[in-house]
Amino acid sequence: MRRFVLLILFLAPTWALNVKVQKEVLPNGLEVLLVPNPNTPVMSFQVWVRTGSRNERPGITGISHMLEHMMFKGSRHYGPEEHARIIKENGGEVNAFTSEDKTVYFDNISPGKIDLVARLEADRFMFAKIDPGAFASERKVVYEERLMGVDNSPFGKAFELLQGLTFMAHPYHWPVIGWPSDILAYTAEKVRQYYEERYNPSNVFIVVSGGFNRDAVVTTLKKYFSSWKKGPKVPPVVTREPQQKGPRYAKVYMKVHVPFLFAAYRVPPYRSQDIPALEVAARILGQGRSSRIYAKLVEEKAVAMQAGGGIRPMMDGGYFFTYLMVNMGKDLDEAGNEMFSIVENFHEGKIEPWELEKARNQILASMVRNLERAFYVGYMVGESYLNTGDPTFFLKRLEAYRRITGEDVKKAAEKYFKFQKRNVVYILPQGGEK
Repeated sequence: MRRFVLLILFLAPTWALNVKVQKEVLPNGLEVLLVPNPNTPVMSFQVWVRTGSRNERPGITGISHMLEHMMFKGSRHYGPEEHARIIKENGGEVNAFTSEDKTVYFDNISPGKIDLVARLEADRFMFAKIDPGAFASERKVVYEERLMGVDNSPFGKAFELLQGLTFMAHPYHWPVIGWPSDILAYTAEKVRQYYEERYNPSNVFIVVSGGFNRDAVVTTLKKYFSSWKKGPKVPPVVTREPQQKGPRYAKVYMKVHVPFLFAAYRVPPYRSQDIPALEVAARILGQGRSSRIYAKLVEEKAVAMQAGGGIRPMMDGGYFFTYLMVNMGKDLDEAGNEMFSIVENFHEGKIEPWELEKARNQILASMVRNLERAFYVGYMVGESYLNTGDPTFFLKRLEAYRRITGEDVKKAAEKYFKFQKRNVVYILPQGGEK
């Protein structure tokens, strides 16, 4: 098994560098990134919108996500949910998602359906219907989604509070789904206005990945999207998170049987040269049964039933997070202090060669698996272009992972995993607040 993983490590970058990206710009300024792969029978057609929760403001938090829902509720030539039904009837899959930095719509389907897909997407991006009746119903759906996923979910609530603690000034402070009062205050007119402001060629780019005919795709996109009128660009986000000079804590009492906590340390933007080393650190510290947090807290000391961590790089900065759920009868503060020590003193100890090798190989193997699917190739190209302006930036990251040393990882950890930068959310059983 070790030999197989090493083979991936040494061969993956050479194979992945065969990914080629071609850029076309339509007369209206709409950018199209073409990522051909004749070896796959699937085409992934993705429309990336440069607007997410970071581009919102108090009073309309979550409106990017609300608009994403409404984009499935009909357009000039198609009724509610008809877009999705047609794609599925033609053997494809369709969906969308909103995050802090973007909203992405995708259709995965046979390359021979390019005319169908382009026609459907152009119709809703140029002529979406935001009917007041359908809007009122969908707003209830979004509000219920928030209740289930955040307000009534201990883990959802913990993550929302954790990000809110970690980012106090930047728009990452508010949740992607929005605050409850803002959701209830949406109107169809507000969403329509947001759609008209943000959904235009100045804020959108298209990624087409997989097995397709380049000339057919370019011709078809010009046919359906060239009449889309230019509009204003999304205003830049000028707020920068100030330096954190001390730890922050929050406690919430909910219906849980055992207490748990989440902690976060802010990390630099997606494009930072420190991110690869921090991703390796996150793997060593929090991913899998052999990770340091799990091995110490769950297996060795048996104070936690669950423990681990991960990392979320984003456009303007992200965070490394850790978590633990204590065993019955164990002290949460003691377990938490043990976890903080593992993270914040990580740079002082030795990183074993097998730890470094395992972390790098896991990251590379994951990327290699993703490069076998048209959707994920398109996603990595889109994410790279959105964050850096370079659609092949992820390929450079592959090389960066190969070059990382234990000292690189320790230096990055020392820089970011500090007591002064600690943010902690405790989820505690109801009754303890008395």
